[in-house]
Amino acid sequence: MSPFREPHPVRFERIANFRDLGGHTTRDGARVRSNHLFRSGHLGHASDADVERLASLGIRRVFDFRTLADIDSDGADRLPGGTRHHRLPMPDPAAADDLRSIIQGTNPNEMEKVFGNGRAAAMMVDSAAGLVRERREPYAEFLAELAQPEALPALFHCSAGKDRAGWAGSLVLLALGVDEEQIIDQYMLSNQNIGGIRERLENSGDAKWGKYLRPFLEVRREYIEASFSAMHEDWGTFDRYLTEGLSISHPQRTQLRESLLE
Repeated sequence: MSPFREPHPVRFERIANFRDLGGHTTRDGARVRSNHLFRSGHLGHASDADVERLASLGIRRVFDFRTLADIDSDGADRLPGGTRHHRLPMPDPAAADDLRSIIQGTNPNEMEKVFGNGRAAAMMVDSAAGLVRERREPYAEFLAELAQPEALPALFHCSAGKDRAGWAGSLVLLALGVDEEQIIDQYMLSNQNIGGIRERLENSGDAKWGKYLRPFLEVRREYIEASFSAMHEDWGTFDRYLTEGLSISHPQRTQLRESLLE
C-alpha cells in the first residue's frame, strides 16, 4: 500500500503544519470527510490573511493542548470572530519537567550530558508513551467534545502540531476505524510540514539545535509506535483503551463516525 498523502494541502503564511484529516479510508471502506477536522501548529503568529483563511474554512471550535508556558512563548491564538477556543493544557510527559523547560534551561555546555548518546530520542519515546498513559483526561475531553455535532468543523493543535496534536489525530482516526499504517503516515507528514522550521534552526549557527535537539524537531516512526505499544501493553486493544482508559461511550463513538465519515 502506498503512503497516505494530503489530498488537498492548505498552506498559510504563518501557521505551520496545518492539514485536513480528511481522505483516510477505514477498514470497512468508509472515507474520512474533508473540511471537517483540521490539525496544525499554534495560531499565535497567524497573519491577518491566515485568520481570514481560517474563517473561510468555517471552523467553529479550536482545541488548544498548550500549557500557559507554551502560550507565553508562542503567543495566544489569533482566531476568527465567533470561534470558540477550548483549552486542554498538557505538558509533555517525557520527564519530571516540561520538555520546553528542559531545553530552554540547559546550558550549551551541558548539551552532551543531557541530550547526547540517544538521550533526546529516548525522551521523545518516553513522551509518546506518556501521552497515552498520563494524559488520558484531556484526550478524553477532546474526544467527548468532538463527538458533539455542533463542534465541527474543528481544529486542534499544540505548539508545533506534531506530538500532543499527533496523538490526538491518531486517536480520532483509530476511533473511526482507520488502520495503524495509515495513521503512521498521517503522523509522519509533520516532517514535511515543519521541515522549514527545522532547517532554519539547524542553519542558525547554534550548534546545539543540529547536533543534539533534532529528535525534538521532527517525528519518527519509533515515537508513534511507542504510543501504540503503551496502549496495547496497558489495555490490550484500542477499543478497551477508548472505553476504559478514556471513558468514551459507544454512542459517542457512533456520533464521531456519523459526523466524520462518508
